[in-house]
Amino acid sequence: MDHGSHLSLPPFRRLEPADPERPLSASAEELTKDWIVRLVEHTPLDQIRKLPTERIVREVPPLIEEILRAVLVRGETPDIGPGSELHRRIEELASLRDEGELTAELPRDIAALETVLLRAVKERLANDPNALVDAVERLITLFSVIQSGLVEELLRERSSELEWLAHTDTLTGLYNLRYLRQQMDHLLGLQQRYGHPFALLLLDVDGLKRVNDSFGHAAGDELLVGVAEAIRAATRSVDVSARIGGDEFCVLAPHQTASRATILGERLAAGIEQIESADGNPVGVSIGVVACPEHAGEPERLLELADMAMYAAKAGGERVKIAEPEPDAVETENGG
Repeated sequence: MDHGSHLSLPPFRRLEPADPERPLSASAEELTKDWIVRLVEHTPLDQIRKLPTERIVREVPPLIEEILRAVLVRGETPDIGPGSELHRRIEELASLRDEGELTAELPRDIAALETVLLRAVKERLANDPNALVDAVERLITLFSVIQSGLVEELLRERSSELEWLAHTDTLTGLYNLRYLRQQMDHLLGLQQRYGHPFALLLLDVDGLKRVNDSFGHAAGDELLVGVAEAIRAATRSVDVSARIGGDEFCVLAPHQTASRATILGERLAAGIEQIESADGNPVGVSIGVVACPEHAGEPERLLELADMAMYAAKAGGERVKIAEPEPDAVETENGG
C-alpha cells in the first residue's frame, strides 16, 4: 500500500437523539474507529504498524465527545483557550505524532477528523437544516483554530530544529565554531561592561589521524564522540563546549582567569586520557589556555594565542600550557 491506495470506508453511524449522554459517548468511540480507518488509508504500509492505535482508541473518544457535546447539546463553539480541558486534550492529540509516523501527516490527520465529525453531525441534524448549518459553522471554526495552532507548533519545532542544526556539530552534539564565536562576542561585551574575565581552552586530540588511517573513519568518529562525552563530564553547565575542527575542541569558561582555567584543563586532559582508542592506546590531548582581558580583547586574537599555546604544549610534551600575554594586555590575574 502507498499514498495512492485507498480502503473502502465503513458506513458512518447515525447519532441517536434519545438519551444525549450515552449516544455521544458511544458515538465518540465509533467515530474514533472511523478516523483510524482514514489514518490507515493514507499511511504507507511500512508505517502502519507504527501508528499508535491503542493510544488513539484510549485518548481520542473523550476529545470527540466533548466537541460533540458543545456543538450539539450546548450549541456553542468549544473553548480551546490555554488552560481549558479541550486545549489539554488537543495537545494530547498533537502529541500522537511522538509515536508512530503522524508527524508529517498531522494537518491532514486533523482534517480527516474534521470530516468524520462533519459527516456525523450531518447524520444527526439531517432533519433540522438551521441547526445543521449552525453546528457545521461551529465545527469549521473550531477546526480552523486547531489547525492554526498545530501549524504554529510545527513551525516552532522546525525553527528550533534548524537553529539547533545551525549551532551544533552533528557528530558529537557539541556546539560548533559559529556558536562559539557568538558566545565569545557575548562574553566580550560583558567583560567590557562589567569587567568579568573569561577563559578559552583550545584542545587538540592526538592520534585521530592514526586511528582513521588504521581502522577507518567510523573508529575515528567513535573516538571523537568519546572525547565529547569526556568534555561534557568535566565542564560546568555555564561553560560552552564546541568542536571547531576535525580533532580540535574548545571550551569557553566564563568568570575564569587563565591560571584558574588550567585546573579545568587538567581535568579535561585527565578525562580524555582515560579513553582507549581503537588501536588500544590511550588518547592524548594538548590544551592551550588564554583569558580575556589578560591575553587579548579580540576573539580572533584569543583564538590565535590559544592555538599557539596548544602547539607549544604539544611540542613540549605538556598537557596544558598558558599562552604568553600580549605586551599591551591588561594584567587582571590578581584582580580577577
